[in-house]
Amino acid sequence: MREGSRVAWSYGGAKTTGVVQSVAKSNRVSIKTRSGGTVTRVGSADDPIVRIKSDVTGNTVLKRRSELSTAKKAKKK
Repeated sequence: MREGSRVAWSYGGAKTTGVVQSVAKSNRVSIKTRSGGTVTRVGSADDPIVRIKSDVTGNTVLKRRSELSTAKKAKKK
């Protein structure tokens, strides 16, 4: 998995997709939310944190590699 890869994950019982922005080199990653809060995820060398831009909301999402699967390419409009 690398920058630009399309990925999918389950959220609220539905499958969501997005594009990988980066794979963390450190075990702890934090981002600021649009509402001003902070989200922190902790990974490991075997299960790193992946920063993703959601196709649905456009928001940045943090997921562990083990939570992701490869997604099909988006259809062009």
